[in-house]
Amino acid sequence: MTEIVAAIADDPLRNAVHAAREGADLIEIRIDLLDYPADSLHLLFKDLNRSVRIPIIATNRIDIEGGEFNGSEEERIEILLSVLEMVDTIDIELQTRSEYRDLVVRQAKKAGKRVIISYHDFSKTPDMTVMQNIVSDCFDAGADIAKLAATPHSYEDALSLLKLTLDCARAPAPSCIIGMGWYGVHTRVIAPIYGSALAYASVGAATAPGQIGIRELRGMLEMLCPQV
Repeated sequence: MTEIVAAIADDPLRNAVHAAREGADLIEIRIDLLDYPADSLHLLFKDLNRSVRIPIIATNRIDIEGGEFNGSEEERIEILLSVLEMVDTIDIELQTRSEYRDLVVRQAKKAGKRVIISYHDFSKTPDMTVMQNIVSDCFDAGADIAKLAATPHSYEDALSLLKLTLDCARAPAPSCIIGMGWYGVHTRVIAPIYGSALAYASVGAATAPGQIGIRELRGMLEMLCPQV
C-alpha cells in the first residue's frame, strides 16, 4: 500500500493541517527549507504533533542532494537528531558521511523510528545497474525504506525508473522510486501502481521538480488503481 507524503517547505503548521485535510498519509518537514532558527524547532514539532494526527518525517537535506542547509555537517545532523523523539521517520542521505549517517541510523533505530535512506540525482537517470546498487547500498546502510529520485531526460529514462520500481517491489523491503522533472511527472502516478512504497506530493511550495498536489495525486491513483 503506497503512502502519500506531503512535502512541506514553508508555513509548516498551516500546510500540515491542509495536507491532513487533503488526504496525505504522512507529512515531511524539510527543515533545511524552513525559516526557523534551530532553537525554535522543538516547539514547532510539538505544535505539529498537536495539530495533525498523521506521522511526520523529518528531513534536513544535504546540499549536494538539493538541500539548502547552510551550517556545518555536524550542525545539520545535530539539528535533525534534535527532533527525533517527536517524529515517526527520519530521512538521511546515502551520500552523508558514513560516521554521521550511521549515527542517525543507530539513534533512530534505538528510538524505534523508521529510517529512510535517500539518494537524489537532479542531473540524470543513472544506468540500471548503478541504480540497483544504490538501492542495495541504502539497505546495507540500515534503511527501512530505500528512496531513489532521479531525473529522466527521455521516456526511455522514465521506463528505466519504472522497471526499477517493479523490480524493487518484488523484494522483501520497501523502496520509493521517483522521477523528477518534466519526463518524470507521470512516474509519480505510475510508480505507486508498480509498487513504490511512498509517493511525494506538494502542499504549498514544491520541494522537487514535477511534484503533484495531494488531492490530484490521490484522485489519479484512485481512478487508475483503487487498491494502491
